[in-house]
Amino acid sequence: MGRSPLWDNEDFLADCRSSMQKKDIMAKWEVSSGLVVDVRKAQRGDLERRMVSLDGEVPAWPTIQPADPMEVHYLQPEARPARGGLSLSLKCADPQIGFRVLESGAIEVFHDWQAMSVFIEVCRREQPENITILGDFLDLPSQSRWAQEAGFARTTQMAINEGHKFLVLLRHAAPDAEIVLVEGNHDKRMQNFIEANALAAYGLRRANMPDEWPVMSITYLLRLDELGVTYFDAYPAAAHWDDDSTRNIHGTRANSRGSTMSQYANEAPHINTWAGHTHRAEVVYKTVLGPRGEPIESYAANPGCLCKTDGTVPSVHGALHADGSSARVVEDWQNGFGANLYDSKGNSWPQVYRIRDGRAIYNGELFTA
Repeated sequence: MGRSPLWDNEDFLADCRSSMQKKDIMAKWEVSSGLVVDVRKAQRGDLERRMVSLDGEVPAWPTIQPADPMEVHYLQPEARPARGGLSLSLKCADPQIGFRVLESGAIEVFHDWQAMSVFIEVCRREQPENITILGDFLDLPSQSRWAQEAGFARTTQMAINEGHKFLVLLRHAAPDAEIVLVEGNHDKRMQNFIEANALAAYGLRRANMPDEWPVMSITYLLRLDELGVTYFDAYPAAAHWDDDSTRNIHGTRANSRGSTMSQYANEAPHINTWAGHTHRAEVVYKTVLGPRGEPIESYAANPGCLCKTDGTVPSVHGALHADGSSARVVEDWQNGFGANLYDSKGNSWPQVYRIRDGRAIYNGELFTA
């Protein structure tokens, strides 16, 4: 068997050898607050596995395992602002963390770190009571039932490491917040893949750990328990409630010719709904007649997405060049995040904030990545 073109690429192999000569591989991210994060590079384990395969005929396939541990050093989080007795839940959706590795060795990234960094900084500044991620946290294209691309191979571990990194940054930005991850259809791909292709491995746990999550589960691989992140599974039924009147779901609807949120508002006008799935930022209000003639007002809101919107993410409109790279596509998607202010009486005030080119206006202030 011949070697894959990826492993015959001399520049790529030279980069691997250079990286492996370093005892510590570190990366820095800076956001607008002056906050500096030092993290042990998630790709280190992957580089080690690549080097093992250099003398063989074919590259070694990495075994899926929990995300690499990280060390993070943050500036002190902000004090929680006064909110007049209101509680705050900040929302994001559809980071679709994932990668495409081209034959040249170049890597395309599905998620948008500029948008993700803006959201992390808003969480740091606001110190919300709750942070809810509305599903499709990971893209998991290798576990999809749709047509596979060669570039998806060996990217699952990279995505797990990258997802863990985002959650670590989020936890350190808002150490006291309740962080919730609602399962989406892409996150569910892991369970579906195991059930369809390796049923004997379904539900396996470490020895003598009956109360632990299965080893091939999103919760275990992302180390959610270590970060204090609560995972709501069983998509499409997965749901988390801010209070008795406001639910958070990933969603199943996608209206390409109109408002998807209006469908949720019409089918459940007695409650408020936050949903992702469509990657489109919108808020729709609905008022109906109550049992005694009083008006009942509700809303349905989508905070937009935290993934790339330029055709990089695999989609029904996506296309590939002959070299496997993604073609530029104008998707009807918008980067953004949401905020729900609510009181103890069931009143709720939703807002959706757009992120454009790593910039967002929040409460009259410009946030930049």
